[in-house]
Amino acid sequence: MTEPAVDPAPAPAPRRELGWLELGVGAVAYVVLQLALLVAVGLLSEGTPASPVLVAVSAASAFGAVAIALALRVRRVSAVGLVRPRARQVAAGVGLGVLVWLLSRVLIIVYVAVTGDTSDPQEALTLFSGPVAAALVVLIGGLVVPLGEELLFRGLGYGVLRRLGRVAAVLLTAAVFALAHGLNVVFAAAFVLGVVNAVLYERTGSIWPPAAAHASFNLISFVLVLALGAQA
Repeated sequence: MTEPAVDPAPAPAPRRELGWLELGVGAVAYVVLQLALLVAVGLLSEGTPASPVLVAVSAASAFGAVAIALALRVRRVSAVGLVRPRARQVAAGVGLGVLVWLLSRVLIIVYVAVTGDTSDPQEALTLFSGPVAAALVVLIGGLVVPLGEELLFRGLGYGVLRRLGRVAAVLLTAAVFALAHGLNVVFAAAFVLGVVNAVLYERTGSIWPPAAAHASFNLISFVLVLALGAQA
C-alpha cells in the first residue's frame, strides 16, 4: 500500500529589503512633512513658533518619513536597525558622541577664524525661554530628534546607499546629514558625527548606538546653549 502524496510546504516569501523606492519616497516625505508642519505651526501660532515646537517638527518629520518608507513594501522596523543592541555598544555610542562634541569646539574655532561668521543657528533655542520650554527642548531635541534622524539618515539612507559600497555610503550619508543642518558653524561637526554614526551602525547592526552618540552630542549642546542664554 502506497502512502498518499503530501504536498510540500510552500516556500516562505522572500524578505523584502530597503531599496531605491524607499529611499526616494522617504526623502520626499521628509521634505514635504517638514514644510507642511512648519506652515501649519506658523499659521496656528500666528508668528514665529516656539523653540520646542520647531524641535518637535524636526522629530515628527523624520519619524513620519521613515514610517511612510517602511509602509511601502518592507514593513519591518528591523530593516532600519530597530534591533536590541549590547549595552557596551550603547555605552560606546555615548562616549563617541561626547568626543565628537569636544572635537566640534575645535572645528567651530577654525570655522570662525576662516570665515569670520560667528552666527550660531542654535541661538534660536533661546527664544520663548522658560523652564517648561527649556525642558521640552532638551527632552525632544536631546532624545527624540536623535532617534528620528538616525532612523532616517542611517537606518534608511545608509541602509540603501550601502549597496554602492561602505565608504561611499558613509561619506554620502554624512554629507547629506551635514547639509540638512545648514552651511554654517555646525556643518563640519555634523559631518563628523554622520561619519562616526554610519560606522557605528555598520559595526553594530543596531540604530541604538548611533542614536546614543547623537543624543549625547545634542544634550550637551542644548543644555549649554540654554544655560548661556539664561545667563545673558
